[in-house]
Amino acid sequence: MSLKICCLASGSKGNCCYVSDGTTDILIDLGISATRAEKCLSVLGVNPDNVRILVTHAHSDHINGLKIFCKKHGSVKVVCQKEVAEAVARAEGIAPLVAQRTFRVGDMNVTALPVSHDVPCFGYVVSDGAHSVAVITDIGRVSVEQMNALSSCGIVMLECNHDVEMLKANPRYEYRLKKRILSDCGHLSNSDCATACAYLASNGVKRFILAHLSEENNTPDLAVNTVSSSIADAGVTDFRITAAKQDAMSGLYEIC
Repeated sequence: MSLKICCLASGSKGNCCYVSDGTTDILIDLGISATRAEKCLSVLGVNPDNVRILVTHAHSDHINGLKIFCKKHGSVKVVCQKEVAEAVARAEGIAPLVAQRTFRVGDMNVTALPVSHDVPCFGYVVSDGAHSVAVITDIGRVSVEQMNALSSCGIVMLECNHDVEMLKANPRYEYRLKKRILSDCGHLSNSDCATACAYLASNGVKRFILAHLSEENNTPDLAVNTVSSSIADAGVTDFRITAAKQDAMSGLYEIC
C-alpha cells in the first residue's frame, strides 16, 4: 500500500492538493479554475468524475473553482466540517456533505485538525492505515497537539507564507493587513514553519512541502533555506524539502 501527494497549486491566487492511495482520489480544496484542475488531473491520469473534494475553509482561494467543477462533474462529492459547510454553500451554491472530525474516504482514514485562522479552518491528515500525509495551510500558529498529530506522517505539507521582515517592510501592505497576517489567526511565517519542521524532522518526518508562499513577502529559496537550516541545526540530515508553486504542479511524491 502507498499514498501519493501532489500540490496542483498553492498561494493566494488558488490552492489545490491531490492525495491518493491508488484507488480513491482526493482533492484538498479547489481554489483554482475547473479547467486547470481538469488539466492537472489529466496529467496524473485521474478521472475528474471520481474525485472527492475536501474543503479546509471558505476563503475564495480555496473554493473558487468548486461550483463550476461540480456542475461539470455531477458525481463529485464535496466534504467539509460543519463549521465550514454553511459558508461554502453560501459562496458556491452547493451543499457539501458534513463529516465528523474523523471519517473515511474510500479505504483511507481522514482526520480534520482545527487550525487557527480568521475563519473556521481545518487541516487534514490522510492515512491508508500504514502511512500518513498531512496538508496544513492558512494557519497562524502550530499547536502542540497539531505537532503530535503530524509527527506520524511521512510527508507534511505545511504553510510557509512569509518572511517577517519582508512583510513588515512591504509598502503595499497597510498596517491592518500586516497585523492580520502576523497574528495567531493569520499565516505562518518562515521562522515559525522552520521551528515546526525541525521538531517534526527530529521525530521522523522526512519530506516537507512548503505551501502558500506569499509572492510579495517571500521567495522559494528563502523559505527552503530557512527551514533547511533549522532542521540541520536540530541535527537532522535525512530530509527533503520542496516549495509548492502558485502556477505549476509539484512532483508526485509517494510513501510506501
